[in-house]
Amino acid sequence: MTLRDDILTLIQERPGITDAEIAGMIPGPKSRHQQVNARCRKLAEDGLIQRVKPSFGAIANHPKTSKYVPEGSPRPRAGEKPPPWGAVGGCPAVPPGVATLAVAPTRLSVEFYWQSVGEITLQASALRFPRLPECAGIYRIRLPISRSVYVGETLNLRRRMQNYRTPGASQKTSIWVNSLLLERLDKNEPVMLETCTEAVMRFEANSQDAELTSKTVRVMIEHAAILSERHTNWNPLNKAN
Repeated sequence: MTLRDDILTLIQERPGITDAEIAGMIPGPKSRHQQVNARCRKLAEDGLIQRVKPSFGAIANHPKTSKYVPEGSPRPRAGEKPPPWGAVGGCPAVPPGVATLAVAPTRLSVEFYWQSVGEITLQASALRFPRLPECAGIYRIRLPISRSVYVGETLNLRRRMQNYRTPGASQKTSIWVNSLLLERLDKNEPVMLETCTEAVMRFEANSQDAELTSKTVRVMIEHAAILSERHTNWNPLNKAN
């Protein structure tokens, strides 16, 4: 078999194979990689394969009849016109000849409740927090006069408040929150603290208790809470909101 036939056979057997992988599977000197690259580009120009550039990594080779929907699209050859209007990221959403399947929508919702635990106050020029349990949860610090709020998540509520009371030199967020609260309390603005230690997640028709020890779950609820504050005309103070 010729090099061309070997390459076509490998691409048919292993859709998505890269030039380097092809070169490693065909016996011969290391310089063969350049020959493989040139031959793959020629096969693409002849319309026998698709060369697809993913969002990261090397170009992958696919059979022309592959039903695989790649992340990107075949690289345009010199002199080709740009992708049509409406293409995503400068690439056609679906390469010509590639089949697509309809995907059912994902339905995921979360329900959670806030519980007031008291006020944050000043004592001997230091922050004083209500005593919280050592458990995972979501919290929000509300400043009703300025109608602003800070929402956060943590694996240990008590430890997080201790960080805000006496932040370490490298704890930039804790230092910022500490300064904010000291400034507002110095102006006699009341500061309320509320927590959420239980939540329910609904996926399709199934409901289950949210596992707040999972950071992914906590962050999802934290972001939902920030969006909820916006809809009720409160100003989230989170730096990335």
